[in-house]
Amino acid sequence: MKLRPPTLADAEAVAALFNDVSVALYGSPEVSANDVRLWLQAPGFDLERDAVVAEGEDRSVVGYGDLSDASRDGRMIWIDAPTRLGDSETANVILQELEVRAEERLASDGRLKAFVAERNTAYAAVVEARGYALVRHSFRMEADLSYEPATPEWPEGITVRPFRPGEDDERFYEVQEETFADQVDSEPMTYEEWRHWSFRDPFDADLWFLAEEGDELAGILVARSERAGDETVGWVSVLGVRRPWRRRGLGRALLLHSFHALRARGKPRAGLGVDGSNPTGAVQLYEAVGMRVVRRSDHWEKKRRSLRFASERPSHADDEPVSPDPPSARSRRRTVTDAVVPPS
Repeated sequence: MKLRPPTLADAEAVAALFNDVSVALYGSPEVSANDVRLWLQAPGFDLERDAVVAEGEDRSVVGYGDLSDASRDGRMIWIDAPTRLGDSETANVILQELEVRAEERLASDGRLKAFVAERNTAYAAVVEARGYALVRHSFRMEADLSYEPATPEWPEGITVRPFRPGEDDERFYEVQEETFADQVDSEPMTYEEWRHWSFRDPFDADLWFLAEEGDELAGILVARSERAGDETVGWVSVLGVRRPWRRRGLGRALLLHSFHALRARGKPRAGLGVDGSNPTGAVQLYEAVGMRVVRRSDHWEKKRRSLRFASERPSHADDEPVSPDPPSARSRRRTVTDAVVPPS
């Protein structure tokens, strides 16, 4: 086995690793090759420093891994090592390599975080054996749009309109940052990062909604016409309501409004991702509008004091070592895959 930095040319093969596992476990794809290219081209993401590809003897891609310093100061580093289903050996080798790199960056009170699909028990066993502990869950939820969704009931004084590119960008970004700030493990995103992830294809301003009361922006929603190349599902990637307007039904109204818009585009399903420990009852809100959990992902964590770093990387004659460098800006992968949607 050989470890090397990934290139953009690996995007199709890396996506296939994710999707082969996802289809086997859940019957649907996880990411598209375009999603992978977006990760690899993220602001501050260094292919030599932050990621590896594992090649088999036939030079096929059998594993991928990356690090994402979400906190920018080593307090929280996400680590991931997708491989072929059941290939625990490759996953272990990649995690070992990435943990050695993470040691260079991790703060004294820092944490490593891993995101594991509930049904991927082989990978979960590798993560657990390396000293990670299960700390919480997130869910993917879906609504059936073959039936007419309920009519939104807007709080008094609220009007809703679509996004106007070039005019609404900065205030939309500010409200998104504000409404995500009280979520578990949330870290601020730069404006450059926000634009990188937000305006990716497919971008449709008519599926971005602003709820306003007078001159105040009270809530926002971003929907997309597909997820991971699957055009049978419309995806709600951002839903946020500012504190003064919470508990008034605005989040429910925005969500139902997006369901109608997606259904009008012929989407039979709508989906979103949500943190199971969301402090303001988002899961219950989504269940109340007819959504159901279709997938659970588990969040595993270990702190620096419990890391068991080896003194050397695993010995592989063909490995290409990568020199440690300063921490990178986070890749924000979960914004693409399973975004955590704040409550309403």
